Amino acid sequence: MRLRSLRLVARAVLLLSVVFPIAAQYGASNGEWRTYGGDLGNTHYSPLDQINAGTFNQLQVAWRFKTDNLGPRPETNLEGTPLMINGVIYATAGTRRAVVALDAATGEALWMHSENEGRRGANAPRQLSGRGLAYWSGRRSGVNSDQRIFYVTPGYRLIALNARSGLPVASFGQTAWWI
Repeated sequence: MRLRSLRLVARAVLLLSVVFPIAAQYGASNGEWRTYGGDLGNTHYSPLDQINAGTFNQLQVAWRFKTDNLGPRPETNLEGTPLMINGVIYATAGTRRAVVALDAATGEALWMHSENEGRRGANAPRQLSGRGLAYWSGRRSGVNSDQRIFYVTPGYRLIALNARSGLPVASFGQTAWWI
């Protein structure tokens, strides 16, 4: 009886190990990049085909966004993975790890949020723009759609911002949102 149960569990594990990786291979959809890895399967892949071998040599810069004034000094090594959600690009930038929201089509700055953490931020071992952000959306208490951008400051504080306005979510960290 025990051997039969063990075989059943082994088959289930084998089946799951085959099914879940296949389900995660679709990549980001609709040209959006909603998570750090593009999708929840972390594939770092988008099935878009607008750029290919035949169009690659025709690429041109559509717009630029300067980050020189996002912090007390220019950042010379901007590294990060922006998110693209509903036509808005969200990214961290600058020596104080500001969060910016940009119109994906034009590059226009929609909003910017920055925390001046004083000595805490200045003494942090990991400064500059950081690697990225997280996006969350959901319903709560009759509100249609609560959309948030999460990021960690150089001083290791987790901040939640309203994705539409860039304002800090006042209730974040204060009370449970599901109550």
